[in-house]
Amino acid sequence: MKKWGKRARPPWYHRVSPLTWGTLVLLLAVSASVALRTARGLRQLPRPAQVQVLNGSGAPDLARVVTDRLRDRGLDVVAVGNADASDYPQTLVLLRRGNLDVARMVAQRLGTGVPLLQRDPTLLVDVTVILGRDLLERAQSLAESGSEGRSLE
Repeated sequence: MKKWGKRARPPWYHRVSPLTWGTLVLLLAVSASVALRTARGLRQLPRPAQVQVLNGSGAPDLARVVTDRLRDRGLDVVAVGNADASDYPQTLVLLRRGNLDVARMVAQRLGTGVPLLQRDPTLLVDVTVILGRDLLERAQSLAESGSEGRSLE
């Protein structure tokens, strides 16, 4: 076996062009960058949707009951109150910021509601739920049929 001097290189080194070496270094740098970005992204947990619940049905305490159910289903209800009117015939799920899939998910967990796009950057919530009479009627029929253990699904 031949020994190389201090400055001598092995024979395979001269067969690899400088362009190839540069490409290998560039690929290594890109791989390291992607790995770091992925590691940072894994540390960030998705936050639950922030929801505002407004009672538009005219029924007292419906907003509180629905708020408890949404919180039990993993949603972050940050505001509860009354809507601008108390005669909404149908429950509305209004997207304020983010993706429309968030509003659909809230409507699904609520068991009713029409997801609508109504962005409002001044509100600090993802979704506003305006409870309508349809939810009130549904809750009353569940209570009358003796299925109090069931949710509003």
